[in-house]
Amino acid sequence: MEATEKALVLKVGRFREADAWVRLLTASRGVFTAFAFGGFRSRRRFLGCLDPLNLVLFTIGTDRKGAYQQLAEGSLLNGFKELKADSALLGQAANCIKFVEAIEPGQEDGRAVFDLLLETLETLERKRPAGDLFPILFRAKAAFELGFTPDLSRCTGCGTSLDETIRVTFSVENGQIACGACKSPEKPVDGLARQVSVGTLRTLDWIMRSGPSDWVGLGMAGEVRRQVFELVELFIAYHLGLQWEGGNYKKV
Repeated sequence: MEATEKALVLKVGRFREADAWVRLLTASRGVFTAFAFGGFRSRRRFLGCLDPLNLVLFTIGTDRKGAYQQLAEGSLLNGFKELKADSALLGQAANCIKFVEAIEPGQEDGRAVFDLLLETLETLERKRPAGDLFPILFRAKAAFELGFTPDLSRCTGCGTSLDETIRVTFSVENGQIACGACKSPEKPVDGLARQVSVGTLRTLDWIMRSGPSDWVGLGMAGEVRRQVFELVELFIAYHLGLQWEGGNYKKV
């Protein structure tokens, strides 16, 4: 049985002379690999489709035994030509794609990650944001979409609003926030924790509630930027078991 579905092409490789394997992300399936037999030779079935960073309407089926998935044909919807022509923006997009490949969302998380990545690529191409913040914002937002959604507005222990305190400790392990009074020798915060500013938590809360189209023009003060980067990378390493090393994400 075949189905037609929009897919973002993450990676393409060759096996045999004319056949391709394609790493895809779709809303219903998440990340998976399918084969395009004759893909490098056929101009009619896959014209312009088999390149990374393409949005394609693919007809997807299985072989007769159901052992693997295969692409019958594709229609290019968006090749993101302007994005690919800008090396700085392309680098940010490639970083986001590597993260998606590393977390390998399945059917349950496919819709959220697909929508997030597609909006990120469209925003990078259409609005051409300056700076290099999109990859870290993307990783933070993806983490929130995957279920890590702590209350970043108040102390977990006493319920005090963070507007009323300066010293704040955030536990990466359990997502708990402790104000200065609750973080004392008598009331320690368990697990991996970092002292951060209220501004950092407000920034993370805003990222959780916003989307890529809202991120254009976002600026972060030096210390907030440093703390946001640290907390996001700590969460990814602790909860997702991934760490950026040598230009790729490694299992830790």
